[in-house]
Amino acid sequence: MPQDQIFHLANRVVVQLSGSEAESLLQRLITIDLDDLKQGELRHGALLTPQGKITIDFLLSRDDGQFRFDLDREQLGTFIKKMTLYRMRSDVTIEESSERVGVAFVADADKDARALRDTRSDQLGWRLYGEGAQWQTSPELENAYLARHIAAIVPQAGLDFSLDDAFPHDINMDALGGLDFGKGCYIGQEVVSRMQHRGTARKRLVRLEADMPIPPTGTKILAGEKPVGEVGAMLDKRALAIVRLDRVADALKDGLALTAGSVPLRIELPDYADFSLPA
Repeated sequence: MPQDQIFHLANRVVVQLSGSEAESLLQRLITIDLDDLKQGELRHGALLTPQGKITIDFLLSRDDGQFRFDLDREQLGTFIKKMTLYRMRSDVTIEESSERVGVAFVADADKDARALRDTRSDQLGWRLYGEGAQWQTSPELENAYLARHIAAIVPQAGLDFSLDDAFPHDINMDALGGLDFGKGCYIGQEVVSRMQHRGTARKRLVRLEADMPIPPTGTKILAGEKPVGEVGAMLDKRALAIVRLDRVADALKDGLALTAGSVPLRIELPDYADFSLPA
């Protein structure tokens, strides 16, 4: 693949975990089942707090006997600190990699043996890891990638949710394949399993649509006078937001407008959603 067709994700870093006990350790910690993770696959997952909230989220792949964690740069220090704590005396090595993280959207990206498809959405293209000296970056490319996240309704930490504050269901991780409910226990598993089986998730990630530019990230979303969420990642007349579905449904029944600032909003649920607005 031509190197100038790869966009460098400068806000992402790679950490490698290796060692004879790496897989068994991770299987006890993270939300995805490593038995289902094959070489050449990329999966979205998380490390949770004991209360079931997301403390780290990542994309994970196998890399010749190691595990490659693709992380937001802001999470790097916390991730290494937590993994070092959980490792204790296990035979596990934790190393920040010099690899860069790139993404490509060209039609024949799947022919590159290094390319890993982002399973959260076809709109998010193919992930690549390497030296990346000729990979491209620009504000225009950053906005184009953000637009794809918004169109696909796929969240990004720091924009759409705060770490240690959101449950996996709040950002649709259950519908995006980031939670496994069949494997053994992991940190926070009891909380998210209860939420799944009882259907008690009240907040969900949705897309906001408007006929004029949407106010900045963090702006309160109101149904009449009642808050239902905040604007997350936004670009012109589209944005993402975690909203209280029950309050949105009540507002629509009562004919109340959804607004951010003075901008009227429409709510779009993701195509992949296995949830709907409450009746």
